[in-house]
This record gives sequence, C-alpha cells and structure tokens, in this order.
Amino acid sequence: MVLAGWMCLQGLPATAQTIDPGVYARAGLDHFYNLEYEEAIEDFQKAIEGDPDNLIYYNFLTNTYLFQELHRLGQLEGNLYAGSNRFLKEKKPQPDAQRMELIEERIAQVKQRGQERLEENPQDVHALYALGIAYGLEANVAFTLRKAYLDALRAGGKANDLHRKVLKLDPSFADAKLIPGLYEYVVGSVPLTVRWIVFLMGHHGSKERGIELLQQTMMNAEWVNSDAAVLLSVIYTREKEHAYTRQLMARISEYYPRNPLYFMEIGRSYQREGQTEKALAIYQQAAFRLEAGQPGYHKIPRDRLYYEIGSLHQQLGQFDNALAAYGKITEEKESDSPLRAYAALQRGDIFRAKKEPEKARTEYQIVVSLPYEEPRRQAQERLRKLNQ
Repeated sequence: MVLAGWMCLQGLPATAQTIDPGVYARAGLDHFYNLEYEEAIEDFQKAIEGDPDNLIYYNFLTNTYLFQELHRLGQLEGNLYAGSNRFLKEKKPQPDAQRMELIEERIAQVKQRGQERLEENPQDVHALYALGIAYGLEANVAFTLRKAYLDALRAGGKANDLHRKVLKLDPSFADAKLIPGLYEYVVGSVPLTVRWIVFLMGHHGSKERGIELLQQTMMNAEWVNSDAAVLLSVIYTREKEHAYTRQLMARISEYYPRNPLYFMEIGRSYQREGQTEKALAIYQQAAFRLEAGQPGYHKIPRDRLYYEIGSLHQQLGQFDNALAAYGKITEEKESDSPLRAYAALQRGDIFRAKKEPEKARTEYQIVVSLPYEEPRRQAQERLRKLNQ
C-alpha cells in the first residue's frame, strides 16, 4: 500500500508491470517463512507473470505448494511438542492426491524447461541451478511424502551434481552451496554399518564439509539464506549443539515473527537438554502471545500447546498449574481433539494423587464419554480401581 501510494504521487501507474518481479519474489519468501502460504502463492505467481523465463520463481511456487501440504499434514511441527506427540500418532492424514499431482507436474515442467535451455547452452548457470532445485524438490517429495528413501537419495545426488557444476562455472554463486552442503552432511552421517552400500552407489560425504558449506550459504546467498539457517539449526540439534540451535532460532524468529514454530523450537531445544523450567517459560510466552492475538500465533494448535504446558508443570510437581493448563483443553466442549480426553485423564490422575477421589471420578467419566478408545480404556481401568 505504501509503495502504491508513493508511485501515484510520482505520477506513475501503480501496476504490476512497474514493479520488479524480484520484489514479488522476496515478498513471497517472507510470506512463505511466516507460514502464509496463500499469500506466498499469490506473490510468486505475480513474480512469474513479470518474468516468465525465471525458473527460480517456478521452483519457489512449487516449494510453497509442497510445504503447504506438509504443514497441513502436521509434518512441520512434529518435534515441537514432546508431551503430546505420542497421542497424535493415532491418526495420520494422508497426502492429498491432487496436490501431489500438482507438485510433480510443476517439478517436471521446470526439469523440461531447464533441459531445453541447457541443450542451447550447457553452461547456463541459472538453468543448471533451477534444474538442481527441481531435483532437490523431487528428493524432498520422495523423502517426506512418498517415503521412498532411495529415490530421494538418487534425486538428491542429481541435484548435488548439478549445483557442483554451477559452482565450477561460477564459484561465487553462493545459493548453489545449499544442496551440496546438505548432501555432504546427510551422506557423511550415514551409519558405518550401511555406509559401504552408499559408497557403492557412488555417494560420498563429510559432515564437517557439509556444515561449512551451509554456513557459507547462510552468510552469502541471495535467496536461500533462511533455508541454510533452518537446516543448520536441525543439524546442530542432531549434533547436540543446542545452544547454537537456540541462537539460530532466536534470530530466525526475529526475521519471521509471524511463524511461531521457530520460537517454539527454542523451547523444544531446552527440553532436549532437560532444562524443563526454561522450556516451560518459552511455551508460556507462546500461550500469552496466542491469547493476546499476536499475528501468526493462531497457527499454534491450542490444545497441543496447553497440553505441553500442563505436562511440564506436572513434571515439576506444580500440580495446580498443571490442572489449570489441562483445563484450558477440557473446557473446549466442541473440541474433537483426542488431547481433550488425555487432558481429562491427566487431571483425574492429579486429583487422585491429591486424595480427591470424587473430582478424579468426574474427570475419568468425562474421558469415558468421549470417542477415543485408548484414553477411554485407561479411564475405565482407573474408575474400577476407585470403586474397589
């Protein structure tokens, strides 16, 4: 709105043709990292309209479709809630067939156009780069949605080869270091018991070199700095370098304040280190932001957040606080989440520990009335013990 107003004051038409397509692409990336996928799609489509020969923009759009589906499936937040994860494995949504077809069609489109450009000019670094990203997306789809891990490795290997070719032609092309960095780390992390199989398939890697390349990408890339930072945070977590993870997540959260998952990962990092009180403080702050209506925080599953808060209070022996947190879930009468049943079950257990059997009985009866088999079975067992 500000940009359009400024252009009108200058006597210029405020139309898409007067705006550099890269502006739309960067706006799209900002929306993408803030989990605002519909807005990102709209911006990337405008970038493509303004520069239909830029295959990078097509890859951005395809990647948004992919992550929108991963977000719908809950795969972007699976590790953020330790206390509630095990209960949410009862039902797993399946990938949408139409969305899968759309993603695969768009990957194939970029691969075809990239190959055509390379036939005209084998040293077209932008075509090589875009083609490598397309293979990287193919690997991501194979790994995350199709669970075809060997296919993912093959596609990732092709992406790695293409981007290494980019770097030979243009060593300053920092964006092309992302996939080789990730590839080096992943292959270098393969357990020794199966590494010989990977070696026979022609794959080699080094964790240290992979981290170095990702660090260079984060510092110098034009488009994928944030991707590199997020990947490094995952790697540092895997390497148990939790302080580094928190530093990265804090900075990323500042850049993308409407994406609460980055902020929540700071709490999860404290949990991994056993720093329960610090983790609880992060989740409580997230709950405050949620209830205050801070932009983006409505994306947090409210029941999962309060279940995690209740679980941590319970671990710390803060039973009244745990009851209050679990109560935030059980009071939602219209909720169809299984966590409503598990929250009532936990409240019943706390009341029983506090020697308040009638209150415990009330909670267990709530669980029995709900349509969730496992918590109902547990509540019925507890009721039998109360009646003995």
